[in-house]
Amino acid sequence: MPGGTWFGLETARWGLRVNQQAMNVTGHNLANASTPGYTRQEAVIKANMPYTSPDMNSSCTPGQFGTGAQVEYIRRIKDEYMDNNVRRANADSGYWEDQISIMQRAEASFAEPATKGIDNKITDFFKSWMNLNAYPTDMGVKATVMELGRNLAVMMGTVYKQLQSIEKGILDLNSANTPPTSGMLQDQVNQVSDILTNINDLTTAIKRIYDAGQQPNDLLDKRDMLLEKLSHYGPVTISEGSTNGKPNGELEVNFFGNKVFDSKNNVCLNDVKIDFAGGTSDPINITFAPKTVPPTTPTYSVNLTQKLNNQEYSGSLVGLVNARETLITEQDKLDKLSIAFTEEINKILKDTSDPSNPYDYFFGVKDSVTHIVTGSLKNGTFNVNDNLIKEPSNLDGSKAFNAGELRDHDIPSLGNNTFSEYCRVILTDVGNAAKNANNMAANQEAIKIQITALRDSISGVDTDEELTKMTQFQHGFNASARMVTVIDEMIDLVINRMGV
Repeated sequence: MPGGTWFGLETARWGLRVNQQAMNVTGHNLANASTPGYTRQEAVIKANMPYTSPDMNSSCTPGQFGTGAQVEYIRRIKDEYMDNNVRRANADSGYWEDQISIMQRAEASFAEPATKGIDNKITDFFKSWMNLNAYPTDMGVKATVMELGRNLAVMMGTVYKQLQSIEKGILDLNSANTPPTSGMLQDQVNQVSDILTNINDLTTAIKRIYDAGQQPNDLLDKRDMLLEKLSHYGPVTISEGSTNGKPNGELEVNFFGNKVFDSKNNVCLNDVKIDFAGGTSDPINITFAPKTVPPTTPTYSVNLTQKLNNQEYSGSLVGLVNARETLITEQDKLDKLSIAFTEEINKILKDTSDPSNPYDYFFGVKDSVTHIVTGSLKNGTFNVNDNLIKEPSNLDGSKAFNAGELRDHDIPSLGNNTFSEYCRVILTDVGNAAKNANNMAANQEAIKIQITALRDSISGVDTDEELTKMTQFQHGFNASARMVTVIDEMIDLVINRMGV
């Protein structure tokens, strides 16, 4: 027998070892069948080097004899192209996902359609002026006008502050030129910084394992999960390194088109911050720099506000900026409505003969020197005249008809809409924004689920398939064990039963 009497025994030993290792991999797959981010693994089995007997009679033998098999390495069943698609779908879904709750809260702030909303308060306010026109000297009617006017101002102020509070929940600034300290956007930027730090730590460990000639499958799964989590915040593209066609653990990560991590060149821009001047028209930037002490000058800066109009860029960071811009726009419209109320009502009540008259305006605050009246939600001056509240009898009832007629007038400063029409424009805009965010989020989530399912059909664990493999390797192990028994019996026959 080529290789000696023990040749077959060694071959059977390799068979036992291979099937046992393959069963261990199958068991690992079954144990992680429900583990998020886990990628199915497979033992790659190859034949051992064959045996050739180098003697004078070798030409008479049948040729080389196989020496069994061995597990070359344990590979992950992965489709990198599907991973790229999942990350893109994750970014598209993230753009709308966080906007849903924000816009739904904004919509709920208006309490519409309901009998207690701003539109209803506007109608009641102008009706009270028409009642005052019928009874211009009635103290009770005048008091009603003042009360309904104050209710309108309070309702508009409450809605404005709620919208402002939701906006501050996205990005809160202590003062101008001060870095943000709280808000959803700041929290997500902190998450991006932590993810990049963790990717750096994992990549260092992965490279060491590759250098030792091993396959860091579970660590690679963890790193892929971090990359997928990072893609929720913005578009991510990656490039993995290799040596002589084999992976070496090196990784390059681009975020919003900028290189933020490159293990080969020791680049890790994990000091991520928000750069924002504080004005409503100022762009929101995020900067990337190495985390050093003291901090260094940022390597990259991404203008999130500019990315709003570029469909190439998505992710929840841009989505939050978009929601914030929408809230600011609606606040400005509500403020414009308060200014229009102040100007139009006060224009009718104005006493041209005595600019210092403390009763010749309804909304706002009059400057004691210039006698100019200002009333704005933004400045906190859209209130009913305190003097008239204290003494409603000084309200000029003779001008009630003109004030009541404003209800049906087209106001130039409101785009030639009436007060009620302009209020409904605001309500419609906010409602449409909430509905659009909900619909788009549902569509993008469906796309993400479908793409993820396609990836999992390749990379995920199919318990039926694994159980079939387990049975296959079990029988292979039993067969190899039987081979050992047979050879043992052959050796026993040679040693103990042959001869004299």
